[in-house]
Amino acid sequence: MYPTDTGSVVPPLSGEQLLFLFGQLFVLLFTARVLGETVRYFDYPSVLGELLAGIVLGPSILGTLAPGLFISLFPPHPSQYHLLEAVSWLGLLMLLVITGFETDLDLIASRIGRATSIASTSIVVPFVLGFGVAWVLPSTFLAAEGDRFVFSLFIATALSISAIPVIAKILLDLGIIEREISQLIITSGMIDDTVGWILLAVVAGLARGQGETVITAAGTSIFFLAVFLLLAFTIGLRSVERLIRWVDSTFNSDLALVTTVMILALGVGTLTHALGLEAVLGAFVVGVLVGRVKRFDQEVRHVFEVVTLGIFAPIFFAMAGLRVDLTALADPSVLLVGSLVLGIATIGKFSGAFIGARRVGLSNWEGIAIGAGLNARGALEIIVATVGLSLGVLNGTMYTIIVVIAIVTSLSAPPMLRFALDHVELSEEETRRLRHREREERSFLGTLQRVLLPTRCSVHAQLAAQLLGHLGRNRDLEVTSMYVVRSEPKQTSFYERIRALFSTYGFDTPRTRSNGGDTPSADVGEDTVAESCLDLTTRQLSLPESATSTQIRRTRGPVSEAVVGELHRGYDLLALGMGTGGEARGGRDGSGRPLFELGIEDVLRATPTPIMAVNANIQNERRPLDPVPIRRILVPTVGTEYSRHAAEIAFEIALDCNALVEIVHVVDLRRLRELFVGEADVSDAVDIGAEIVDREATLGQQLGAEVLTDVLVSEQPERTIIERAAANEADLIVLGSELRSLSRRAFFGYPVEYVLKNAPCSVAVVSSR
Repeated sequence: MYPTDTGSVVPPLSGEQLLFLFGQLFVLLFTARVLGETVRYFDYPSVLGELLAGIVLGPSILGTLAPGLFISLFPPHPSQYHLLEAVSWLGLLMLLVITGFETDLDLIASRIGRATSIASTSIVVPFVLGFGVAWVLPSTFLAAEGDRFVFSLFIATALSISAIPVIAKILLDLGIIEREISQLIITSGMIDDTVGWILLAVVAGLARGQGETVITAAGTSIFFLAVFLLLAFTIGLRSVERLIRWVDSTFNSDLALVTTVMILALGVGTLTHALGLEAVLGAFVVGVLVGRVKRFDQEVRHVFEVVTLGIFAPIFFAMAGLRVDLTALADPSVLLVGSLVLGIATIGKFSGAFIGARRVGLSNWEGIAIGAGLNARGALEIIVATVGLSLGVLNGTMYTIIVVIAIVTSLSAPPMLRFALDHVELSEEETRRLRHREREERSFLGTLQRVLLPTRCSVHAQLAAQLLGHLGRNRDLEVTSMYVVRSEPKQTSFYERIRALFSTYGFDTPRTRSNGGDTPSADVGEDTVAESCLDLTTRQLSLPESATSTQIRRTRGPVSEAVVGELHRGYDLLALGMGTGGEARGGRDGSGRPLFELGIEDVLRATPTPIMAVNANIQNERRPLDPVPIRRILVPTVGTEYSRHAAEIAFEIALDCNALVEIVHVVDLRRLRELFVGEADVSDAVDIGAEIVDREATLGQQLGAEVLTDVLVSEQPERTIIERAAANEADLIVLGSELRSLSRRAFFGYPVEYVLKNAPCSVAVVSSR
């Protein structure tokens, strides 16, 4: 197969090898997905059906009922089998990346006390019991008699691990994943898994420690592991975040992000494998790090998960089942040992979790529920078994026993968990938390994660930055400040074009300071202005560095195209300064009107993204804007959805500024007369207005804001709003409005635009479309 001299070329796979590979992948994937969907119909995780696919096609069933067909499908040629195994290992690495996505370090930190107590005992008890039972097993269950210590450690690790994907799926199907007990189960399971991967890395290092003593091999593995984890969660975390941001800003492609994650998983997996820590640990850590980067949003994560769970993971699980030979259980000694190990695994996990739960003050039923949840081993135990088989620590019989444990515990977990949770009542505190979460999921602010702030540093844009800072102080917002530069076409040499191309993709050193610039700077003076403006905007935001980014965009077309193009990257809110002049420092479009003002009009008409437009109502637009004190906020409301969204933003700002919010509804007498053709019953309109302001006030009070309400009657509501703001010395008016498009401009409606132009204080207009 291989060349005998340096001039030869390695021959490709033969037609027969490709035929078998494609046929095997077809049969495995088809059967795995059919059985996966079948078990999903009965409310079980699809991984169980995918495992059963391998068992059905393997020596357990097909090999017993039709041995000739089995040999024809899966001939016992090592080279052919290894081709299929290589594809399944890709699925394994990708599955570990997804597991890392689901590992929420912030969740672990928030419940570290109780969860650590539960996780520690739920690991230690089954680990000790598993080590003990493995130590006394007959030598026929060992892959090599001299490796009993490593074998026992491996069995102990396999029995102490839990399967977060299976646990989360069960809790999601039951509709209780938001409950406190469910979060404790998930958090404890995350700690279980994290410790499990660390244990796996150490044991794998011991298994590879040829010619070394146990102490030396363990010490080496633990040293490399400690150094790797330290670098991963310090330098690695920052590097991954910057890389993901750069890829997203430069290529603007979900495919580029998915490719980047896969390259990281393969690269880091190669590193950890070379260090003797096992490739799966590297893939898992990559998933954890990437999962913490806000720019790698849910949509991109979904693409990666679809490819993994739809194609590669089913092949891996089917391959795992293909190695299982259930006919071995016909041997009474194997059946006895399998039953014993299953019992030890279940009793150890149950009792360990129960002891930990009781130790932190949970009830008996809560302890049973946690034990039932953590007892699900699922895919992760199969991964451990696969690693053990590949290292030669496990033989085929012990591998079969561990896979059977994974299947049985995953099948038994849902009914046991349902039964236990039926006896766990909600506390008052948990009821309030769930209601708050439900409100948050329905709220407008709850949908906001990424915000774009185009700026030329007018006071209006600076105030918009300050308001975003108030919004993002207690929320997970990422704000991108963007400065757009108009550049005219010019003649360039071939060398300059190549240099610009390389600079665009980050391979040239002289670049403007940006988290995603487009082209090299053609005007150092303009770039200096842009950088100064973005520095000022970042200071006005006053948010953590991880929550802000800056971009300098150069465009030869309209400014609006650059802004709208950036919005297509998946922003949830567009924040704008609504100045009437002075923002266009740096150029005009030839019509005499400020360039960026025209850009704003075009953007407002072109984008469906929700908008917050801000007018500072300050005359001097040349100086940096000092922090604007906000003590009182006026929120006019007409009871519509966009009025409620404006109120949400006002409440969030008020909570950060410790400000008073006044909710006002103005009954429009002119409109009443038009509707009723004559004298209208004002009292009914006032009663309706009272219901509207009370509803908005209730939301603010639930959030913890101080709220006043009032209902006014006027023939000119917009003037009444202005007068009310002046009389009560409001510092900010927040209005909700529906954005309408006219022939040449975006139109918020006459009352809103009247308030924008005549208000005695700053105004923010929220258009949630």
